[in-house]
Amino acid sequence: MTLRLVQSGLGPSRPLVATFLSWAGMDAKIRAAFGPAPCIIADDSAKGTETLAELLEFAHQAGGVAQASRLALVGYSAGCQRVRKLRMDGAKADAYLLSDGTHASWPPQEWQIAWLRELADEARHGKVLVVASHTWQTYTEELTPPLTPFASTVTVLRMATGFPLKQGGPPEAPIVSRDGQLWVYSYASAKSDAKAHSSQAMFAQPKLAAQHVAPWLLSGPPAPDVKPTAKATSSSSSDGIGPGLVLGGLMMLARRLAL
Repeated sequence: MTLRLVQSGLGPSRPLVATFLSWAGMDAKIRAAFGPAPCIIADDSAKGTETLAELLEFAHQAGGVAQASRLALVGYSAGCQRVRKLRMDGAKADAYLLSDGTHASWPPQEWQIAWLRELADEARHGKVLVVASHTWQTYTEELTPPLTPFASTVTVLRMATGFPLKQGGPPEAPIVSRDGQLWVYSYASAKSDAKAHSSQAMFAQPKLAAQHVAPWLLSGPPAPDVKPTAKATSSSSSDGIGPGLVLGGLMMLARRLAL
């Protein structure tokens, strides 16, 4: 088992946060983002295979959780593939936070989009909270042998949400697309940009967790009053994959992920 306890949380019934590809250096930021109430468990490597039942049992044994009042599944980079697997295996969370990791094979297979499209539709109707972020690491779609190309996060989010996602903003002012409880934050980057990808873990994810997920776990809707900066309209255009900007660290992802 690759899980570890980040914090136990408070009370016999408390929210549970399971975060994937979240190493010890992120713990202080994650604790600050969610506050003291939730039990937080983490998988440092995103290589774990635990089922939802096993996650709950770990929270019970390690954190003393008698009952999980609400559940959030959080992924960064390859950690989002763990969230995808859990969801496709039947796990139903109350909130999802997906930070620059919604990759798929290239070209994407329908099932790799369908799970997220279904989740996005549920969020549009207020049944669940979905917050996703992406950079513009589109070089992944241009990899050549011996590397295997795979779909960038912006491409997958376009296909799954219908949002145009035409541009990104700086870390302090990303472009926000919203429909109901579906939120997509677009961050500008270079076409290969390790710094921008790392910033998703150390800056964007804790901020979005505090802004959206933490309040939702404690009290549910309404979501924070963040005004969208992009129209939440579907787009059927095929005008490329946006202003290309990306990251070298994803080359390792191309070898590791079973997309």
